Amino acid sequence: MAGALRVFPALLVLNYFSIASCSVSNAELSTFITGIWKDDTNGASYSDVTYSIQSHTSTSTTTDHAHHRLFQYVNENHLFTKPTYSAFIALLDNFDKNTAHSEHTTSTETAEIDRFITEVMRTSVMTETYQFLHGKGYTTSTSDFRDMLKSLWFTQYSRSGTSYGSNGFEHVFVGETSSTSVSGFHNWIQFYLEEKRGHVNYLGYIYTKQPRKLGVHFTWFDKTKPLTTLLVGTSPEFDLAVLTTCFLVRKNSNCNFNMDGHQITVKSYDVTYEHGDQVATAYFY
Repeated sequence: MAGALRVFPALLVLNYFSIASCSVSNAELSTFITGIWKDDTNGASYSDVTYSIQSHTSTSTTTDHAHHRLFQYVNENHLFTKPTYSAFIALLDNFDKNTAHSEHTTSTETAEIDRFITEVMRTSVMTETYQFLHGKGYTTSTSDFRDMLKSLWFTQYSRSGTSYGSNGFEHVFVGETSSTSVSGFHNWIQFYLEEKRGHVNYLGYIYTKQPRKLGVHFTWFDKTKPLTTLLVGTSPEFDLAVLTTCFLVRKNSNCNFNMDGHQITVKSYDVTYEHGDQVATAYFY
């Protein structure tokens, strides 16, 4: 469904900015994120998802170094019937990928956003995230936290300078295109689904790191993304929880932590030319 997002009321954007937040150490981040990593019961097991990285490539080449798809198998019947996955997937067709096109909401799309936030809020991962951020002064109540998620990720803004056709969720989880290239597109579920549809051509890997973190080179509708990062097998709520937390506590800088023995960095940036906080991008690096 083409259509998309909406500018939410100013109150929604502003209601948490005056909250006095506490500093968060890398050690505290590591403990918290390792905890939700272990509690990500909706995350895929190794038998649920198999992939083939094939040949190494570079960001500068246009040669296809992978003759097969990246994803060989995903247990859709097990994973995609879970409430957060099905709610997440329902959002993916709500957007016009071209950032030069203005987007308009429908009541169905608004309901799908609300359903997604409702489902992730029901998970232990997001419950623990709320408790962590509440304890650090970044949110005052569960309703405030829900509004924060909606505002950070779904407030509409302009990337092209001429049209309001982007938001954080679309950029990070779905992907966007300009006249020549792909931007964002940092989610493994979207990559799998678009590859299955024939829209993505995987060209090879730039790097692979534990735990199941890939840097990949690909085209999407024949436009190139030299490098994007995917954390394979994580649930939608886990990615949303980590990226939201890093955006809040390390905005516009590196968010470094140890996740169950693995050094991870998240980069996130705010839309600096818009009032309030909206996610410009956030990704595992």
